[in-house]
Amino acid sequence: MGADDYLPKTFSTRELLARLRAVLRRSVITEMQTAGQRNAAVAIGDLFVDPAAHAATLAGQPLLLTRQEFDLLLALARSSGRVMTREQLLLEVAERDFEVFDRSIDVHIASLRKKLGDDAKAPRWIETVRGVGYMMKRPGPAL
Repeated sequence: MGADDYLPKTFSTRELLARLRAVLRRSVITEMQTAGQRNAAVAIGDLFVDPAAHAATLAGQPLLLTRQEFDLLLALARSSGRVMTREQLLLEVAERDFEVFDRSIDVHIASLRKKLGDDAKAPRWIETVRGVGYMMKRPGPAL
């Protein structure tokens, strides 16, 4: 049910404090590991996305992306080879409430494809999985 620890009804204050410190220590370590993963750069073929510098390059050329496009590219790159639904992308990228039929992700994907020089009909980077969402293609021999 989400409990991290349990103390029987008769416990000492010293034991309670020790257990609280242990829980806090574990949560700080987890937070540091998560922050390190969030700032880790992602490279897929000749596409490089660096969240710490908020920069993306394609074949060594910088990409001029809006914040939404950058966040979308980063989310897709981190899950390369796996399909992400529109809802998952909206939750990761959008800082606002969204409607059930919100299609703003589609607009951002189209803009991102244009900046990547990608073709929706023969995608090199971002593939549409009809009725599901989008997927960053894994690098293959063509990349």
